[in-house]
Amino acid sequence: MKTNLGEVRSELSQSSIPALRAAIDQTLTAIADGREQVEAIARTTLDEVARLDQEHEELKQYCNAAIEQVEELERESRKARERLMVVNRDIHVNREPDMKKAYETAQRLQIDLGQWREREVQLRMRRDDVARRLKSLRATANRAETLMLQFNHVTSYLQTQFEDVTSVLRVAQEHSLLGLKMLQSQEEEKRSFAQQLHDGPMQSLASVAMMMQVPATAAESAETVVDVRRRLNNIIGDLRQLVFDLRPPLLDDLGLVPTLKRYVNQWSEANKLAVRINLVGLETTLTPTEKVTVFRGVQEALANVAKHAQARQVTMNLVYGGETLRVHVLDDGIGVAEIDWPSWLADGKLGLALSKQRFGMLGGSLDISTIEPNGTELTMELPLIRGT
Repeated sequence: MKTNLGEVRSELSQSSIPALRAAIDQTLTAIADGREQVEAIARTTLDEVARLDQEHEELKQYCNAAIEQVEELERESRKARERLMVVNRDIHVNREPDMKKAYETAQRLQIDLGQWREREVQLRMRRDDVARRLKSLRATANRAETLMLQFNHVTSYLQTQFEDVTSVLRVAQEHSLLGLKMLQSQEEEKRSFAQQLHDGPMQSLASVAMMMQVPATAAESAETVVDVRRRLNNIIGDLRQLVFDLRPPLLDDLGLVPTLKRYVNQWSEANKLAVRINLVGLETTLTPTEKVTVFRGVQEALANVAKHAQARQVTMNLVYGGETLRVHVLDDGIGVAEIDWPSWLADGKLGLALSKQRFGMLGGSLDISTIEPNGTELTMELPLIRGT
């Protein structure tokens, strides 16, 4: 009996499909179990980070208060010792009660000073110890977050079926172009940041230094002090703005929603556009990477409204669902004629493309659509990777 070789291969191929499917399912189950364990570790670690962060802030306040108290006691103790020296020098003039009081005051202040110095040392040690633990825990949380993202990528890869070759090449081309544009953008950002530092704070500091070197009369010195203070306050304001542009400290101090509200208010005043913010649901704790991703996405969305939309009003909806955070940015402008990511990348329109990639790396998405009769809606979705 003759058997066709093609039929044998076909039968073998068909019989291999269930086995391959079973192997993939087993792998996915193991990955899901591992991901849940890592997720639990990340959740516990983030809770501990939040607790230690609060403790660290309290210790910093206590430490600063102790430093101020030590400085105050040092001043008082120095005055008391000087008073005691005067009393001892004029022993025939001062009465015994005055001498005794001066001695007791100096002794009491010296004891208090020693106690507060010891307390300052202990507080500094505790503060530094908590800071080291915070650094270690944040590193652990970051590793856990990275591992969960890797789990997501592996799961997505195993669940994805074969795609059309053209689609694969297109995606690869987009990623390659995006990588090149990212390098160019990073260099441009470095150049711009250096220029801002040079033209702003550094020039102002140089001007202040020159003012301080010029001899002046008493009246002129008083005016110079006022001018120097004003200039230094301006420099501090410029530096704070540069720090905010690099990474808003409020994201760590207050969280995503208060930071977005403050930024949107500043943007609204600068661009003379009304912005309405709606918050739906209870705010969920996000990882530092997630907060920065959402914040940068909103920044890019509003930047595009200011540059291209010709809008009169903007609405932002933050919707905290059970498993997903959705951010909708809607404007009543002219809309988008055509959504073409490759062309935008080629033209150097990198901001939204980078935000889209960041959301994709976190398992989320960023999409743009046109609103009828006019306007644009930008939707950002981010899975809430920690359980409740």
